[in-house]
Amino acid sequence: MSIKLALLVAVACSALVLVPAGAAATVSSPVRVTDDQFAANEDSLGMSPDGQILMGMWNDWHFNDGCGISYSTDGGTTWAPESFAPGFTSFTNDPNVAGSGIYAAAGDPVDLYNPKSGLFDVICQSFGGLKNKSRIQLLATTFDPAAANPSDPADSYGLGAWRLPAVPITTGTANGSQKGSNGNFADHEAGVVDTGSGPGHHFGRVYIAWAQFDGSGGSPILLAYSDNDGASWTGPIHVSDAGHQFDQDATPRVGPDGSVYVSFTNGPNEKSTKSNAAMIAKSTNGGNSFGPSFVAAPMHAPATSLPNALYRGGTDVTSTVDQHTGNVVVVYNDDSSGALNVWSTHTTQPGNLSTFTPAQQVEASGQTQFFPWLQSAPDGRVDLAYYDRSCDPNDVLVCVTLSSSTDSGATWTSTPVTTTGFDGDTFGACLAFVDPPDCTNFFLGDYIAVASTDAKAQVMWTGNGDHALDAFTAAVTP
Repeated sequence: MSIKLALLVAVACSALVLVPAGAAATVSSPVRVTDDQFAANEDSLGMSPDGQILMGMWNDWHFNDGCGISYSTDGGTTWAPESFAPGFTSFTNDPNVAGSGIYAAAGDPVDLYNPKSGLFDVICQSFGGLKNKSRIQLLATTFDPAAANPSDPADSYGLGAWRLPAVPITTGTANGSQKGSNGNFADHEAGVVDTGSGPGHHFGRVYIAWAQFDGSGGSPILLAYSDNDGASWTGPIHVSDAGHQFDQDATPRVGPDGSVYVSFTNGPNEKSTKSNAAMIAKSTNGGNSFGPSFVAAPMHAPATSLPNALYRGGTDVTSTVDQHTGNVVVVYNDDSSGALNVWSTHTTQPGNLSTFTPAQQVEASGQTQFFPWLQSAPDGRVDLAYYDRSCDPNDVLVCVTLSSSTDSGATWTSTPVTTTGFDGDTFGACLAFVDPPDCTNFFLGDYIAVASTDAKAQVMWTGNGDHALDAFTAAVTP
């Protein structure tokens, strides 16, 4: 019998949270999507344009040690019992039932709603092959919630819901390790779907970008794209130019004219925390080639760790495009103000990457802010979700904040998604059936998630459940 719950009812974790007086936004009661014995972290979230069909994913530290999933068909109010994405690992959550993949582990999930097909495009990094234990692949598949059976999570909602066998986007090798200096493989992938239908667009095209650790200290940014929900891929295509080859945190986005942008972190070498910068490059031909890499903002004091925490964190870069103005908004972490805070900048002219505004703090705080993630609504509102210790004067407990902008990031309005903080070191990310109950793999993941429509921003994050790190979600209504 699966160690998953037979049925997961959405659990409200707090009363309705209202933003400070004078602000119009409201936050729904947070819903606990998972209820685990083992950790769920590193969240990803896809959502249909009407905000009703959602799919959440996370690193699933259960027996399958793969990519966990759940979905909602009522706007995120209730969720199907959590399950796992098949086709990646050779395990399921039942030790007596083999998985349909060939890998020992999978993670770094990406899921994207594709309006062209009505399916969710799913990508996971998979590694530790049965025959070649050093092989690592980015694998893609698709999920159809309309064909899923929520009463059958042990069978991943019925295999008929998965419309595509896992297809490799790129293949690498880890040489016995997942460290970039010891292997050649794709890492920290992120994606976007082109939802536009006008000139310059490729409606339904899926873009995936990543850092390609080359085994010699380099990590350029690469990209691939698919026009058929991941059945075949074009790429890899170089994004970062020859002068910027020590990169991470690739984020692809599509502008209102169909241009493709990829932001990333750059340093002078693999381990540098000096002379780092938030970079961005642009493609005007559907991702087939990219122009020069531009500095969106220098990162004067990037961080490689967080104070008062065993879990890891540091400086990240993310971006989006204002779908109304066409301005690119870039956000990153920097502790030049004292504490690690979230900073933003944006282009001074739509589509022109040569000039950005001076960076400013989104919501200045004396406490730590980390793991920012950006999305944009069709009407031009830009939404930024991040972990925020501003709720704790001791800079230990973690809350979640959503900051939104209606002027391409020139000004921001912040909404507390949660007001009660959690200690990220309460639970370790225990590897099922291997680590003891007091395991010390303290890991919140490296991401938070937000998906946006004109009517709402849906946020997904990792927090403390009853027994382990769990995935939570809430909707912020402007």
